[in-house]
Amino acid sequence: MNIIKDKIKNIEYVDEKIRFLLFVFFLFFVLFLARYLLGMAYSRYEVRTKINSNIDKALYIFEDEKLSFNLEPDGIIPSNEPYTYRFSISNHNASKQSDVDIAYNVSLRTTTNLPITIQLYRNELPSTPGASNVLQGAVTAQDEDNAWYRIYNCNSQYQMNYVDEVTDYYTIVIHFPASYSSNLNYANYIESIEVIIDSNQII
Repeated sequence: MNIIKDKIKNIEYVDEKIRFLLFVFFLFFVLFLARYLLGMAYSRYEVRTKINSNIDKALYIFEDEKLSFNLEPDGIIPSNEPYTYRFSISNHNASKQSDVDIAYNVSLRTTTNLPITIQLYRNELPSTPGASNVLQGAVTAQDEDNAWYRIYNCNSQYQMNYVDEVTDYYTIVIHFPASYSSNLNYANYIESIEVIIDSNQII
């Protein structure tokens, strides 16, 4: 009888020990998960902060409209360092928010004076591993004054739902390699770079 009692006591002790170890394991798991999620949230916040810093131009769209602005680069010269410009597109400002769903696309139009290449990044830094250039290849076109331009279109349209306050951040990266510095053909040329946003209401 005493042997049975001892066995029962030992089983209870083992069960308590298992429960205690499970509790400790669960506690460590929760702490690890909390630290991981906090680190991930902070990383996203840090990246978002970097993306929306140093905005050169903020644009607001509320309905069907066409907006544009010129980068007005202050003399692009050949350089091994790319030129970067940032702008944002929002469906809200401090006093107003769009009351319709909006689709919009972004395009760039440049003159053909300089042999530059252009990339555009949406809601990510160009330095981020796997960052995607959203521009298609340039198409050359001529306007009514017989001037030649390069037209860069985005791969797709982007949407902004009226129920959300949406801001998309864009970074334009312009390359004009330093190897052109010895080419006097481009010495006095200026490149016009226009950003065009064309939006429409989603029905």
